[in-house]
Amino acid sequence: MINRVIVLSTLILAFALTINWFMTESEETADFTPGNEPDLYMLNATISQFGSDGELQHRITANRFTHFPLTDLTTMKSPALALGRTQDANPWEITSIEGRILPSSDYREEIVELWSDVLASQSGNGSAFVNLRTNSLTIYPARDFAETDEQVIITNQSGRTTAVGMKAFLNIGKFMLYSTPEHRVTTLFLPN
Repeated sequence: MINRVIVLSTLILAFALTINWFMTESEETADFTPGNEPDLYMLNATISQFGSDGELQHRITANRFTHFPLTDLTTMKSPALALGRTQDANPWEITSIEGRILPSSDYREEIVELWSDVLASQSGNGSAFVNLRTNSLTIYPARDFAETDEQVIITNQSGRTTAVGMKAFLNIGKFMLYSTPEHRVTTLFLPN
């Protein structure tokens, strides 16, 4: 009888040790894939982008930059983008409440996306100016190109234009405006 108790106790102990060993092994080999936690952030910083010729292409200032390594994108709080080459006398100043930077890769060029109260302004000589207001704007800094599929309001010294979408070639001042059957492109001219 005592032998049966000893054998049974030994079997139970061996079973418990085996289960413990398997559980420890499974915890060590479990694949804990890291999340997309930020690996870098900067407060009140400026990022300057230079071209291959060494000239300044654009500069982005923000209250906060946060970089996420898994997706390789950088979010921004209160970004301000100065878009224009060093020799440009009148760069575009573009601000918003939120934004993000998608860096260039083998498959795409660098993209800056801005949203929430986007204002793009360019001051000219004297009283000349252009202001663009929209809720979101996608900017391709290398080409000085911007687009939106949301309502845009363009004002200048001559008047005000509204459209439901836009493609803008900012370096040459060419704007392609879009409408729908319900919302036409409208322009109001102001007297000088």
